[in-house]
Amino acid sequence: MAPRKYILGKRSESIEDMRRRIVDATVELHSEKGVLATSMQDVAERANVALRTVYNHYPTIEDLVGGCGQKVIEILSPPTPTIFDGLTTVEERMLKLVRELFAMYERGSVQLEVARCEQSKVAGLADFVTNERVLRNELVGEALRPFEVRRGARKEIVVLTDYYVWKAFAEENLTTHQAVKAVYRSLMAVAYPEAVGEKGRGK
Repeated sequence: MAPRKYILGKRSESIEDMRRRIVDATVELHSEKGVLATSMQDVAERANVALRTVYNHYPTIEDLVGGCGQKVIEILSPPTPTIFDGLTTVEERMLKLVRELFAMYERGSVQLEVARCEQSKVAGLADFVTNERVLRNELVGEALRPFEVRRGARKEIVVLTDYYVWKAFAEENLTTHQAVKAVYRSLMAVAYPEAVGEKGRGK
């Protein structure tokens, strides 16, 4: 029995290696050309496998996009609510929120841009964009959970921490650090406009 187990084990490793090569090739191509402009033949050539091998593992574009999900998550390394552990002030939490989200956008800017632009034509990308929005809502909710803020502030903070806000700064050749500082000030103004008003009056 031992030799058979060994053979089965090697075959399993070969299948996983094949899938990894296909996924790596797909993520590269999607980053370079977008999902819609990438053909199965493109993937096969980049992965150095037969076209039928790609179809055997991922019969459709949707399957291929789904198969790349974990790899894209690894690239983005999205923050979790634990980023707020030990932070007790709203200032600390707001700063941490925008830092972590903008760092994610910087890491995964190409993947996020492709998903935003092509989501209307690829269901898997639409799901990805929805999941990112849910994540952002959850993080904002957790950041604000211990505090009372102005009604409506949460939704505005969700908007101000969107990917396209970070992108707007990047397109003006401003660094992520500069974007974080500017948006952090905006978040505090949104959460506590009366405090900003008092400072503006010199109090």
